[in-house]
Amino acid sequence: MADVDKDRKEFWSSQPAVLDSMVLCDNPLFQEADTDYMVQNLPPIANKSVLELGAGIGRLTGEIAKKAKDITAVDFMQHFLDVNKVNNRHMSNITYICDDFTKFQIDKKYDLVVSAWLFVNTKDEVVDKMIGLVLEWLQPGGYFTFRESGPYDEDVPMRFKQNFFHHRTPFKLHQLLGGVVKDGHTLTITRCKNSRFSMKYDHDIAAAVTEVFYVAKKVPIELVLASTLPLTTISCSYLKKMGVVAGWQVLVVGCGTGALVFHIASTYGADVLGVNFTIKDFNAAVIHQKCSPDIASLILFEMIVAVEEADYGAECFDVILIQETQLMMNDPTKLFANIRVRIDLAYCLTYPCVA
Repeated sequence: MADVDKDRKEFWSSQPAVLDSMVLCDNPLFQEADTDYMVQNLPPIANKSVLELGAGIGRLTGEIAKKAKDITAVDFMQHFLDVNKVNNRHMSNITYICDDFTKFQIDKKYDLVVSAWLFVNTKDEVVDKMIGLVLEWLQPGGYFTFRESGPYDEDVPMRFKQNFFHHRTPFKLHQLLGGVVKDGHTLTITRCKNSRFSMKYDHDIAAAVTEVFYVAKKVPIELVLASTLPLTTISCSYLKKMGVVAGWQVLVVGCGTGALVFHIASTYGADVLGVNFTIKDFNAAVIHQKCSPDIASLILFEMIVAVEEADYGAECFDVILIQETQLMMNDPTKLFANIRVRIDLAYCLTYPCVA
């Protein structure tokens, strides 16, 4: 067995091979609902090859094996896999591997990689490597489904408060998956949702809502670039040509949940004011900002319903970016009239996705 993080190994070695240990919850209603929830939300698995990371005692292994062509169950605790084998001894399409999921190697390609609480057991420095391995194991067009809990330390359920657990927001996981490209492919999240049963059976509602199920798909990087064209190609191309540097003041009008704002702050170190139109987008943007402490001080968000009436006073911007803003307005000319006043102070004004 490969070496693993000491604390993680000691913790799981001390856990008995029972269902309570797998979900770190002794509520049988939660256990049953959690298993059903995972299985019901999987992509179609009939006649598919499946790789399960962190298979444990087999609460998902057997259910998947009933429909899948075959399944490879991986866990780094031998006593868990021993029980898995016993529980699913009547199934002939299961292969077992005892190894650390961040280090084992396998040549086979799979249609689906599935896990529950995989990232929470993975240190930041090996996450990129692990995502690269998932890409390597997946067939083109294959799916990676995973379940994670608790984006903030103060919000996570008590069962996940261990010193080796690493809790990440949905936005952070989106960034991590999309930040790894292997052989021209990347992972993009196609669906995610939190679970009503977690809120029902967990004592802490605030913590329960952070338990989220994700479905990601392996796609050519070109498709991702095309779907995010204003951010990844046009806007970024303009910004690069302008020579944006730290200390510049950038205004992004119509920033939505802030993807372009975070890109500018993290890539160039510029100070960015992002203006959006709804409290929903503003709330999401601020949550993302909270989860990005390294650049949080460079970013401000402002929500204005009638954005064409925004008054930026004497504030001077080096760059003003407009993202499809005029399509959201009754009278776009008011915005452009305002911007023309600002253009005397601005270094450059761009319209990265004006229709």
